[in-house]
Amino acid sequence: MTTLKTALANLPISADALYGILADLSKHRVFLEPSAHGFAGDANSHTYVIEVMGMRLRQEFTAKTRVPGQLVSLVPGAKKLFDHELRFEIAANGDGCTLRLVDEADIPMMMAVMGTEKLLQGQLDGALARIQELAAQGKLV
Repeated sequence: MTTLKTALANLPISADALYGILADLSKHRVFLEPSAHGFAGDANSHTYVIEVMGMRLRQEFTAKTRVPGQLVSLVPGAKKLFDHELRFEIAANGDGCTLRLVDEADIPMMMAVMGTEKLLQGQLDGALARIQELAAQGKLV
C-alpha cells in the first residue's frame, strides 16, 4: 500500500463550510474542472474523464466516510483501475481551517513502473492548489 499526501494547506473558510462542499460530491466539479471532462455527479458519487499520457481514463468515486467538519473519504466505484481511498482531512484553525489530501493506494506493480505514483501525487497537489485558489477568491460554494 502506498500513501500519498499533499502539504497541509491553510484556507480562509470554516471547517464546517469546507466539509459541506467536500461532502457533497456533486460540488467537486468546481475544483476538478477544467482537467476533469464530462463531470457528472450527485451528493454520493461522481464520474469524469481525465487524460493521462494521451489516454482517456474514466474516474468513478463514491463517498465512503463522512465525519462533519473533519473528514470526507472516497473510494472507486464499479469501474476502477486499482483499490485506493482518497481522504480529505479537515481541521478547524482559528477563523479558517486546514486541509490535507491523502490517498492510500494499492498500485499494481505494472502501473507503479509506469509512474502512476507520480501522476497521482500531481493530481492531489493540483486539486489542493485549485481548492486553495477558489477559497482565496471566495468561490467555494
